[in-house]
Amino acid sequence: MRFLFILLALYSFRFCWADESTSRKILFFDLWKLDSWENIELRQGEPTWIEDCDYHDPSFADSGIYFPSVWIDTATKQWRMVYSVKWSPLTLMAASSQDGVVWRPMSVAASSPRSDQLAPNHLLTVPSGSGGGVYRDPLRTDGYAYRIFGRQSGKPVFERALKDPDHHWHQIAKSEGEKRYIEEGITIVSNDGLKWEVKTGKHWNWQAEDWYPEPPVFMFWNMSKKQHVMVARPGWGDRRQCLRTSRDLQSWNDPELQFQPDSIDTAGPMGMYGMPVVPVGGGAGYVGLLWIFHNSSSEPVRSFNQFYGTMDAQLAYSYDGVRFFRGLREPFLKLNPIPQPGCTQIRPCSVVETDDFVFIYSEGHRGAHGRERAEQRRSNQPLASLMLHRLRKDGWMYLASRGDWARLQTKPFVLRSPQISINAAAGYGEVQFQLTDEASKPLQGFSFDQCAPMQANDSTNYQIKWKDANLADVLDQPLRLEIRFRQANIYSLEMAHHFLDAHDMWLLKDGKGLPERPRFDY
Repeated sequence: MRFLFILLALYSFRFCWADESTSRKILFFDLWKLDSWENIELRQGEPTWIEDCDYHDPSFADSGIYFPSVWIDTATKQWRMVYSVKWSPLTLMAASSQDGVVWRPMSVAASSPRSDQLAPNHLLTVPSGSGGGVYRDPLRTDGYAYRIFGRQSGKPVFERALKDPDHHWHQIAKSEGEKRYIEEGITIVSNDGLKWEVKTGKHWNWQAEDWYPEPPVFMFWNMSKKQHVMVARPGWGDRRQCLRTSRDLQSWNDPELQFQPDSIDTAGPMGMYGMPVVPVGGGAGYVGLLWIFHNSSSEPVRSFNQFYGTMDAQLAYSYDGVRFFRGLREPFLKLNPIPQPGCTQIRPCSVVETDDFVFIYSEGHRGAHGRERAEQRRSNQPLASLMLHRLRKDGWMYLASRGDWARLQTKPFVLRSPQISINAAAGYGEVQFQLTDEASKPLQGFSFDQCAPMQANDSTNYQIKWKDANLADVLDQPLRLEIRFRQANIYSLEMAHHFLDAHDMWLLKDGKGLPERPRFDY
């Protein structure tokens, strides 16, 4: 299995760099790829709350929806969801949908009837356990396609520690009895997303017995590094975010701190509670939806840490899946007005991308953090439910004009294939295009006046063309793309390209080839 994994990783690594004709997107998380711009504003995307997707499990009227994980089943084309109706004990349930909006409980009783089943769509309960989002492993490492990385404490762990002389807590359990801190990491695994089992023993914190991250735990696959990446908090009650990587889900690198409040975060006490991460733009980068816990209060702290407050989500991004940035540091998923769902907490857990949209699924709460149970006891309706926000494809960040005409110019690049497309909303505006050399001199036939402008058009894949010139004639030479537009939003570009440094350009102009593996080509 390990040998097969290495072969797959090497093949993927070779393919990623050898096929330079593959189109890649340019997303506007920032303006790094631009050398100049005028009248441009970089804006954050605006996800739309889809009110029809206010789902809660009908069998648990006084419970919520925790860690909703959604994907489209490739065999049936059905949308599937796995979630817990409790933070702890983790109580996994299943639901299905035709469109990703309207959900119904998915009966699994007929295929696996059990005496402990709480409802027809009940999958598994982990006593004294808690978890996070479902990780869909693209390599099926160790044979499993689906994983939840969680924690377990209490009697189950105490009994395992008592029986196993090699257990980290054996001596304390034997001599001192049950302790609150006797806990361990567990992995909940499945091959079909419906039949789950709990794995203990050599698991994801086996080599770091001094590391006890508090849930939620999220995972993503770093395609460029060929690594599984865990996103978790450094310790119990430590509301920062760190990353930990592995190639085989057995041996793990040390956790590396990624986010903590800094000198800009002075409005009030805050914490980074969790962060699901997804690859975006077909290799253009990674997006993280960072849970921001707002702890401002006029009351003094009466527990180990700040326990009460609201929660929303900020946009974070990375080009390599290793170093993340926090973007504009404004709420990306904004709280709804009271008393709508998500008026106190919105906790995103999974993202599904279709041909035209991005679907973001979250826990939506009407009770503040630390007050959920008390508020639920006073209410006759569920106060925690599934929330859906829908975003335009590639709409994480975009470029807009500050008034009338705006203009941008890219850094020098080479084009590997004769196609350039743009994702833009210009239903009531216009977008024009021009190609120049590295000195900003327009190429013959590729000027603004000679382009086929995008007018009264809203498209996620508009092909950029010129009236009497062909992109095949300008491959593998230094280019700049200029765009000018009015009353339009620019979301992304897509082309087979490589952005040049000066050394690349000197080699190119001397008839030499570029390096086989360009570095930092994001």
